[in-house]
Amino acid sequence: MNRELLFLTLLLCSSCSSIYRFSIEIQEPAPVTIPVSAQNVLILNNTVTQPKDFGIERTFDGQSIRTDYPLSLDSMSWSAIDEIAAVFEESKFFNTIAVYREPIRTDSEWFSITPLSPEIQLELYDTEDYDALFVIERLLFSIDENVKKTQQGALTPESNIFVDMYIGGILTCSIYSFEKERPITTINVSDSIGVKTTFVNDSTLLFKFLPEHVLDVFSRSLGNQAAKHFIPTWKTSERQLFVSFNPRMQEAAGYAADYQWENAELVWVAELEKKTKPVDMAKIAFNLAVTNEMRDKFDSALEWAQKAKGYLKDVDKDKNSQEIEFTDKYISELERRIQNNQLLDLQWGKE
Repeated sequence: MNRELLFLTLLLCSSCSSIYRFSIEIQEPAPVTIPVSAQNVLILNNTVTQPKDFGIERTFDGQSIRTDYPLSLDSMSWSAIDEIAAVFEESKFFNTIAVYREPIRTDSEWFSITPLSPEIQLELYDTEDYDALFVIERLLFSIDENVKKTQQGALTPESNIFVDMYIGGILTCSIYSFEKERPITTINVSDSIGVKTTFVNDSTLLFKFLPEHVLDVFSRSLGNQAAKHFIPTWKTSERQLFVSFNPRMQEAAGYAADYQWENAELVWVAELEKKTKPVDMAKIAFNLAVTNEMRDKFDSALEWAQKAKGYLKDVDKDKNSQEIEFTDKYISELERRIQNNQLLDLQWGKE
């Protein structure tokens, strides 16, 4: 499978040559490798909501906010779960994704993590022939919300209120696989968010709607980060080609810009045979490495990149520092891609 999508080109000209830059989308393996058999995933809520008086400081002009406006912390685990399910669905990495809409735990030990019992696991696996259980174990927040009256001014009506809010959080998740009682792995994702804004002086909006909206967005962000530990993701990476004002080199660059990598390679191979200067040979070998990578010929790409490095062995290091830097960096990137592709094949279940 071709793992790149080519887009967005930019030509930068220097005094005697050019660097043709473009970006590609590269798929990277999931940080956590799970069994290929884990294809039908059921997402569970195994959390206990933290007490409303733990880790939460909320003041209005220095006075504690009344308990008339409690935050619905119990709904935030479902926000995280909905985001996890959406990320899993979008990835197409699993066959089936479903959410079990009832909380599993009934105790009040909110700080603890309670593994799923073998009996519960078996029951859930048998529900719809699931073979993996993704479990939200714990979701905890630290909330500091300070609300103050603003000073009256020409641009600040008296009814406006300044809100300074900080939320930190940690999300703990586990994934179970069929016929294994213990989780394959358990991860923790932590993050924080700060909000400073001027808001209308409405108690319900200030002390209920606004903080719960921020908590919901934050919980979904934690869920998104957690989900991406278990699926391959895409990242943007930059590539470059060396182009001179030589008509044939310009022709090859035109082929490359039109994604005609085989035609570009034919021109660069022919030009390489004419060159005698190590720097010129290194630039063309570098280009040949890139064109092989674009066709998923990663071993050939690495060979050409190493040839480019060999040509640069005896050149003036100061004068050709850019070529040396590009080549060394590219070799490292190719080696990393080759390793990642092996892991990707394992994660996707390819031979």
